[in-house]
Amino acid sequence: RCRRARDAPALRALVKALELLELLCLNLLLCPWRREIRSMKTFTGNFVYYIQSVLPDDIVKSVLEKIGYVPTTATEFSLVKKRNNEETKQTAFEIFLARIECETILEMTVEEERGNLEKTLQETTQTHWHHGEEDKDQTPQGGEAETLENQDSSEAP
Repeated sequence: RCRRARDAPALRALVKALELLELLCLNLLLCPWRREIRSMKTFTGNFVYYIQSVLPDDIVKSVLEKIGYVPTTATEFSLVKKRNNEETKQTAFEIFLARIECETILEMTVEEERGNLEKTLQETTQTHWHHGEEDKDQTPQGGEAETLENQDSSEAP
């Protein structure tokens, strides 16, 4: 229980880091011409406190390179090559999914601390089950199938 209480701040920090990386991807897609997007300094407050302090350097470098940034100096990443919009969209989506997953885990951690985890898990399971039911093929059940068969045979010449 003590360990979980310490995990919540780490998850919140990870959510914030993922939010900023997601925002970077979106800005890159929506406003690629803006000067402040062409280069990113690694000594800025947002980068140092929310990204660099949470994610390992190799992960940060990998994500930034995936969306088109390359390290140009020890403290700067720049867009120096043509970037792939589809890969940027895919990366933004993957970051979004990771952020949502972290938020879900964080919510479950908070609910567990409050003693409501079982209720939360049941609600989540029911929600997924109901959505799964809606996705199933809408084939007629029981008597409906027989009625349709009878209608088809009565319409046949």
